[in-house]
Amino acid sequence: MKDTIDNQNDSSTKEDKKIEKEGEDLVTKNVELLEKIAKLEEQLVSNNIKILNYENQLEEHNKTYSEKLKEKMEQANNLVQEKIAKLEEKYSSENHEIKKYGIAKSASEIIEIVDQFKKAINFNTEDAKIKNFLMGFKMFAIMFDSLLSNLNVSEVKVEIGQEFDPAMMEAFDTTNDEKFNDNIVTKVISNAYKLHDRVIKYAVVAVNKK
Repeated sequence: MKDTIDNQNDSSTKEDKKIEKEGEDLVTKNVELLEKIAKLEEQLVSNNIKILNYENQLEEHNKTYSEKLKEKMEQANNLVQEKIAKLEEKYSSENHEIKKYGIAKSASEIIEIVDQFKKAINFNTEDAKIKNFLMGFKMFAIMFDSLLSNLNVSEVKVEIGQEFDPAMMEAFDTTNDEKFNDNIVTKVISNAYKLHDRVIKYAVVAVNKK
């Protein structure tokens, strides 16, 4: 009888210790959870401060962006004018064939400048001041195209869905798109350019391959 009671007491003590241990574990977990919540709240306040700082920086960036873009445009314009002047001087006394195609390398350099300038101004913005500046810069882009035209350089536009033409295009990548047939252009990075009837800059495209 006594042994039975002792066994029951031992079992009760073990159960009490187990419950006590589980309670302590639960308290520990709650404390850890509260600490994590406090850290998250602190991080939230810090992030809000960072957002305010970013907004102030963005406002300042919008003020200076148009000036930097204008400076780049002027540099590009001066460089193009300088290249053209040198080309006209260098090849003014050459024979007809050299005059016709001899400027191909330098014309390609001018094209790279014009392409980079166009990429710099072809983006979406909601800022009214920047939009006005971009409109003016796009007029300069038209002027650059006119200067290239005076050198008998013409842009050959490539469209998505057009068949790949190795005589005028180079593939920088391939795609596997069910919407397009094999050997079809799926993305255009830049268009081709011709000097008279000769390709001096290949269009850069992605081509579908199945």
